[in-house]
Amino acid sequence: MATPIAHKGVIAGAKVVAMTTLDLLTKPELLEQSWDYFRDVQTADEQYTPFITDEDQPAITKNEEIMAEFRPKQAEFYYDPSKYDTYLEQLGVTYPTLERPAE
Repeated sequence: MATPIAHKGVIAGAKVVAMTTLDLLTKPELLEQSWDYFRDVQTADEQYTPFITDEDQPAITKNEEIMAEFRPKQAEFYYDPSKYDTYLEQLGVTYPTLERPAE
């Protein structure tokens, strides 16, 4: 969006996406037609095969040494609901921030 014409194009595209979303949310038959087209035309000849299967286990030991080093350092940032109403309050952040903090 470095130029006015690019900005206009992005705005026009965003309007199209927004109106299409509204149509899909307010017209269930249109949503069903979209799914039918997707299943019967666009992906009729394709079979999706995921790279990760149900049997694959996460690699939780891959960064075990790094996590052992940094986990204690992260402890001070854990949210403590017994002391604070929100995590932002614990961090000392007031939201929404409408003014810049004094330096």
